[in-house]
Amino acid sequence: PLSNFEASQNYKDVSDPAIVVGFPLAQDPDNAMMCAWTTTPWTLPSNLALCVHPEWTYVRVRDAVTGSVLILLEARLAQLYPPGKVKKAKAPLYEILGKVTGADLKDKTYEPAFPYFAGEAS
Repeated sequence: PLSNFEASQNYKDVSDPAIVVGFPLAQDPDNAMMCAWTTTPWTLPSNLALCVHPEWTYVRVRDAVTGSVLILLEARLAQLYPPGKVKKAKAPLYEILGKVTGADLKDKTYEPAFPYFAGEAS
């Protein structure tokens, strides 16, 4: 095994690429999209499920620029709408349409990002 000195000898802080992907929910009246954050975008072609925590709060927001309705973890709003941008904006960047728990999202189905497994349950 490596010593602590050897292991940290070439240590560097690096930025991991991360993306947020919207998955359109099936049969949603607003054509809402579930937002998923990932640092492994190469796994998206084989995506078969989105996971939510049953007790956490998720928000349904309408983006002021695109008009899209997004569903994401309330605690992650700052990921899409950084507080600095929100404060500097001349108009609201988003509108909160409602809040639900992860349990409310259980068994929702969505359109996969790629069609490879479109016939599988999602």
